[in-house]
Amino acid sequence: MSFEGYDGRRGGRRGGRGFGRDGSRERWDRGAGSSGSRPPRNSEWESREERGGRGGGPNRPPSHLKGREIGLWYAKWGGLKRKENERKSVRSYLLEPQEERTETEQIGKDKDLEYLFQEVVRENALDQQLKRDLERKRADSKYLEILALYLYSLFPFQQELVEVIRSNQVLVVSGETGCGKTTQVTQFILDDYIDRGMGSLCRVVCTQPRRISAISVAERVAAERAERVGDGNSCGYQIRLQSRLPRKQGSVLYCTTVSQSLSSSNPILIQFKYNCPMIHIPGMTFPVQEFLLEDVVEMLRYRPQKQERRPRWKRGFMQAQNSRPEKEQKEAEYKESWPCYARTLRDRYSDSTIEVLEMMDDDDKIDLELVVQLIRHIVLSEEEGAILVFLPGWDNISSLNDLLMTQQMFKSDRFVIIPLHSLMPTVTQTSVFKRPPPGVRKIVIATNIAETSITIDDVVFVIDGGKIKETHFDTQNNISTMAAEWVSLANAKQRRGRAGRVCPGKCYHLYNSLRASLMEAYQLPEIMRTPLEELCLQIKILKLGPIAEFLRKALDPPTEEAITLAITHLMDLNALDRSEALTPLGFHLARLPVEPHIGKLILFGALLGCLDPVLTIAASLSFKDPFFIPLGKEKVADMRRRTLSRDSKSDHLTIVNAFCGWEEAKLRSNQVEREFCWSNFLSANTLQMLHNMKGQFAEHLLGAGFISSKNPKDPEANFNSENEKLIKAVIVAGLYPKVAMIKPSGSKKRPVRVYTKTDGKVCIHPKSVNAEEIQFNYSWLIYHLKMRTSSIFLYDCTEVSPFSLLFFGGDITIQTDEETIAVDEWIVFQSPARIANLVKSLKKELDSLLEEKIRNPAPVDWRDSQSKDCAVITAIIDLITTQEKPNLNAANTSWRNSAPTGHHRYFNDDER
Repeated sequence: MSFEGYDGRRGGRRGGRGFGRDGSRERWDRGAGSSGSRPPRNSEWESREERGGRGGGPNRPPSHLKGREIGLWYAKWGGLKRKENERKSVRSYLLEPQEERTETEQIGKDKDLEYLFQEVVRENALDQQLKRDLERKRADSKYLEILALYLYSLFPFQQELVEVIRSNQVLVVSGETGCGKTTQVTQFILDDYIDRGMGSLCRVVCTQPRRISAISVAERVAAERAERVGDGNSCGYQIRLQSRLPRKQGSVLYCTTVSQSLSSSNPILIQFKYNCPMIHIPGMTFPVQEFLLEDVVEMLRYRPQKQERRPRWKRGFMQAQNSRPEKEQKEAEYKESWPCYARTLRDRYSDSTIEVLEMMDDDDKIDLELVVQLIRHIVLSEEEGAILVFLPGWDNISSLNDLLMTQQMFKSDRFVIIPLHSLMPTVTQTSVFKRPPPGVRKIVIATNIAETSITIDDVVFVIDGGKIKETHFDTQNNISTMAAEWVSLANAKQRRGRAGRVCPGKCYHLYNSLRASLMEAYQLPEIMRTPLEELCLQIKILKLGPIAEFLRKALDPPTEEAITLAITHLMDLNALDRSEALTPLGFHLARLPVEPHIGKLILFGALLGCLDPVLTIAASLSFKDPFFIPLGKEKVADMRRRTLSRDSKSDHLTIVNAFCGWEEAKLRSNQVEREFCWSNFLSANTLQMLHNMKGQFAEHLLGAGFISSKNPKDPEANFNSENEKLIKAVIVAGLYPKVAMIKPSGSKKRPVRVYTKTDGKVCIHPKSVNAEEIQFNYSWLIYHLKMRTSSIFLYDCTEVSPFSLLFFGGDITIQTDEETIAVDEWIVFQSPARIANLVKSLKKELDSLLEEKIRNPAPVDWRDSQSKDCAVITAIIDLITTQEKPNLNAANTSWRNSAPTGHHRYFNDDER
């Protein structure tokens, strides 16, 4: 790829509408160290201006310059100005004390919830009113009837709990599923305050792990109190972008704000700093009979079908790829204990069962044929009752559903099979709570969401697959991993508890007793297995001290390697300076409710005039994409997704296209909206959530001064929103350095090969619109997430041009002798030295402009084409937009010219 085709013509930039902004605009040269400066009198640019008889005014280019020439004039002038200021000290980008105080006051500002952060003032009149209302309610026979419906094992502990809470700041309450921890303790506290005539001083906040949990629990508590949820009553909920708030005093609020570290074992909690008391509440579920794998195999006389299995070396390789030291230690202990364990089985189980157990021991997959046979056994030999099957992920759920549908028995209307997963349509997920008519058996196939977040009250039989998909972060290789891990004892206990809610139940665990004896007591806390960048920013903005020092105080502190890596990433992102203080960029990123890279994407979308599509992308990346996959229609859903991509070779723009189509359909009618969503396999609820999130992001940007309206579609903020190439460049600005290189496969029928700098050959995730692409226009992809499962997969990727990487990637270096220009010394392009130097100068000018905009936010005035803001950005936009596509038929020269030249051994390793 060469830059020599560049000329001075202006053209190709889409979205050329001129929208202005009323009111004053800070001049570009008002920043420190540049006020009042202009080029030296002997500048060739000023001489040209004088010769022309009239200039562009002070600090302005000559009036005869147009388009890109204006941007290049500023680049040249910027170079001269930098040389003049080389002796001056580097400007500090830390906030002034007054600025910091002002910004701090705006952190987390939510008018609806402001009362939670205000001091509680006692109101005697309210105290008396609340007490009268509660006494009147307790004398009402209807209320007593409602109360009788909700019997909890926690009731006998009410007085003890209340007394301990009065005398201790911290109390740990543990208990079985359904004992009333979430629904009753909050009410005990509230009612105790009301009974003592102090109701106005009580505000209870209870966190929940999921949105559905917060809503359902709040509705349950409101029903128990014979009230409606929210509407100024005693109980309400607050989740992201949705709330039904209770009264401000004397109330209980359920929300989804969760501490990352509070999930460890009880002994640690008790010893942690406070020596706090603990009360354990026994469960009130019906007895549940448990069966382990050896019992199931013996009962069914099961023998697995002969199937082709992966070679032992390959199984070992995959296990090593996804292993951790503690996991390896457990597996070694398991193998060492197996012979002794097998001998203990001989007195109780047949030789056939022991042989089958040994056969199944080598495979880390769940035997779905065994699950099908177990379901058949329950259907044919047990009484009525719903069956709940726990599986680790979507692939297992889909496969089991297919297996059941191949059997004539389950095709009849005597069965209702409901997959429960986030990829399923919402209408399917809500049907899980409905009881089927008599004679119809409900079979629910779910992930761990059915453990604690929801309650299916007619479940009698539970099949526990014994696995759970868990995300970990490998700090050594800087990559997230997701694998099906063995459940913890706490998970197994929760799953068992699902079977005894309405009557005695049965739980079938598909792991043997040796495996059960080696299980961890609890899952690894999230703080120990996820990246920490977002958490680190919150620590700094809340002024909690040095990051590492604060995190070491956590109940389960993350590793020093994870902390150091997070701090390094934030410094590379320019969110923290070398003294670990927040930069202006870091301050804005900390205020946005997203992880830092997505926050940077949002800021650049606002600065470069393509706000609406970028907010759509940011909302999707921070929540989830709106597509769902009905069972049996996976190929059709993939085809519709590719149709929506419009050959953009971008997962991000596919979501933008889908969202725009939904908005247009919604404007026409509800019926058109439903038809559009159904035909394109889109979730209307998810799209509405993305719409609401975009509004939230826009409010943050308005409050910070980056835009002039809270409307994401405001014309002034969307001057370039039709320019797809610029949107791709903004994605680079946000997600860099998450870059991958594309190489042709050498076949017209096979997809391209993809490589990253640190991992070598990787794969595009199958759900991506780029997964089966054979030919790309350029040699580079930007991606959102890299995760190792069965292979290393790239999620949410977009093809990007060289100019996008040069202007919005890392540092540029030029090799004049070799006529190359490189980004961070590994993304190398061929270019004449003259063009390379112009690009480097223009990038420096852009970086300086963006730093000033981050420090002093203000919308770009796109009408003022002579301003530095508009001129520099316009010149770069024109370069990005008018860059010609390489000729892919010319002996693949474009691939050779735009690929790294020997900077990484993986790039030429075609066999990996």
